[in-house]
Amino acid sequence: MSSQTRSDGRPVPRSSELDGALRDAVEDFARHSRKNSEAIEVIVHALKAVHQDLQEEKERSQILEARVRKAEDGLLDLARVVDAWRRQGWVQ
Repeated sequence: MSSQTRSDGRPVPRSSELDGALRDAVEDFARHSRKNSEAIEVIVHALKAVHQDLQEEKERSQILEARVRKAEDGLLDLARVVDAWRRQGWVQ
């Protein structure tokens, strides 16, 4: 392994403390990366569930809106019939 040098050409001494600190930093980084990956997986799973719920709710809303339109159309038809009966004197 070659020794490292500073910008002024002097060698940088390697110590076991520095090696230990670097090893700890790398382990901390790896641990945080794993935790972040796990958190991202949880968030992605939750977002997929929310998306699925929204899609199902959208479909239910569309079905209900279609039923409301059909009921409104039926009421308009019924109102026309009742108006015609009134004009003919069958209903007061």
